[in-house]
Amino acid sequence: SESKLSEEAALTERLFGGDGALSGGSVIGGVTETSSAAAAWMDDDEDAPPTTAEALTETTNNEKDDSMLFAIDRSGEEVTDDVDEGGEDDGDEDVSHGQQPLVNRESIEENDEESMEEEEADENKASMKGAAWQDSESDSDGDDSENESNDKRTKKGVSLVDGPNRLKKLRRYRDETDPVSVKEYELRLRERFVNTASVAARTDWADVGLAQQRPAEVDGEPLAKKKRGYGSSSEEESDDEDDAAQTILESNASLFATSSSGQTLPPTLLNVVRTRDGNLSDPNNSVVSALQFHPGSDEDNPLLMTAGMDKMLRFFRIDEEEDNPKIHGIHFPKMPITCASFLGDSGSVVLSGRRPFFYVYDALSGKIQKVPSIVGRTERSLEKFSVSRDGKMIAFMGNDGYVILVDGKTRQWVGDLKMNGSVRAIEFEEGGEYVLGSGSDGDVYRWHIGSRRCVERFHNEDGTITSSLAVSSNFLAVGAESGVVNLYNDRHAPSLARGGSRLGLASTNRAPLKSIMNLTTSADNLRFNHDGDILAMSTKREMNGLKLLHVPTATVFSNWPTSKTPLKYVWSMDFSPGSRYLAVGNDHGKCLLYRLKHYWDE
Repeated sequence: SESKLSEEAALTERLFGGDGALSGGSVIGGVTETSSAAAAWMDDDEDAPPTTAEALTETTNNEKDDSMLFAIDRSGEEVTDDVDEGGEDDGDEDVSHGQQPLVNRESIEENDEESMEEEEADENKASMKGAAWQDSESDSDGDDSENESNDKRTKKGVSLVDGPNRLKKLRRYRDETDPVSVKEYELRLRERFVNTASVAARTDWADVGLAQQRPAEVDGEPLAKKKRGYGSSSEEESDDEDDAAQTILESNASLFATSSSGQTLPPTLLNVVRTRDGNLSDPNNSVVSALQFHPGSDEDNPLLMTAGMDKMLRFFRIDEEEDNPKIHGIHFPKMPITCASFLGDSGSVVLSGRRPFFYVYDALSGKIQKVPSIVGRTERSLEKFSVSRDGKMIAFMGNDGYVILVDGKTRQWVGDLKMNGSVRAIEFEEGGEYVLGSGSDGDVYRWHIGSRRCVERFHNEDGTITSSLAVSSNFLAVGAESGVVNLYNDRHAPSLARGGSRLGLASTNRAPLKSIMNLTTSADNLRFNHDGDILAMSTKREMNGLKLLHVPTATVFSNWPTSKTPLKYVWSMDFSPGSRYLAVGNDHGKCLLYRLKHYWDE
């Protein structure tokens, strides 16, 4: 036992830093008794370090105090046999003696949060008077007010002036300020879409009526006569919609307009290559005032006709391997030629100048016919005219707003058409049934050739004098002396003209699809290519004044012509059949020739 006491004393000395070994000390109940020498030393000095017994006593008290700072949760522990039947442990005895343990701060905060969540849940339950899908009274009142405002707007109409700026494009005329009805507003939106968005991508193939008018053929036999699928009855065969759908599905043709190479024309870049001049073998001695490709000639080697103020009419065969040889030429001593054109697919050419007479030259027989004057007319100059596509009709510009019609075969006067102001531009439509004219008043007129009546008239938005016209199957281009070229959608014009011929003059307010302002001087010449995808625009009053427009997107080609393209002053231009060549006549007597590689078969 003494050895154990000595070992405990040595351990205590190491732990608490006592001086020397504790001799004569004993431990009773876990507390060490100090010797008399140590007690005397403590009496002499108050600041003496504590003895081993005091240190042990202080440590025990500190452990009891620390145990009182925490509340131990023993709810999850199993009850042992040492616990009394009353269920009171030592902690409970401490509480019963008035010593309450301190509660942890984190547990207090968690309890507060739980209580707040319970209160909010109770408030939410109390506020819910109905089902979740039922709107409250305030929300329903707001919806009712919105519906009332919409009803008022519907009754009042839609204003095209007070709304966004883009709504102003839906006006029929500039001074229209009254609101339109909802149905009329919807109708104008549809028309706007047809005139703009549907231009780039043609959708007329989906029209049932157009599909019926143009029945496709397979192996030389109409599709309506071909055998249909199983289960089809006679009633289904007569159904228009089924016929149109079968026409589309059984044909392998492209639904969109494409070139001969099978690709659509790029909207911004045009692949152009210059070749030898068309009249390289015999250039003009003056300006090339007129040039034209023969409509019925070969696409690879077309026939080119040039004429100018040098009184010479020349014919060339476009062949790059042989330097575009000259076929024939003829001199008209009394006629400085200002205008010349083929009479349709025939070999006859009509020529005129600032003279009261004109010539008709038959290139096949070599005969020249001079028409001294037009019976019943007193014009001293017949320098401008237009020929129909089939060559059956010639329209000369007369005085005092008259358009003089002459038969293409007999060369005799047929009738007159009258407009307000002087005539500045004439152009026939592709079918030859209608002719368009415009002049100093800025209005565009459409006449029916058979009845000699004006079936449509609208004002060009440029507001200045019209200088040129060009017509394709779907579009109408109007050039003005200000240089502005307006592009109109002319797809539904024939139906409008037929209605106007029955009811009288159809005066309309048409808005252009696009106004092209790339020319700064008068737009003297306008020309569409064979498929209507390119519009050539030129002016005589500006150097290198030529621009090409991509019609489906109404954008000008940016890569050609450039500032280094030697166009000089452009007086005339024309596209070859198939649009494989573009010929440009300038004031130096040259006929510049360019290849449009997009239209060549790869």
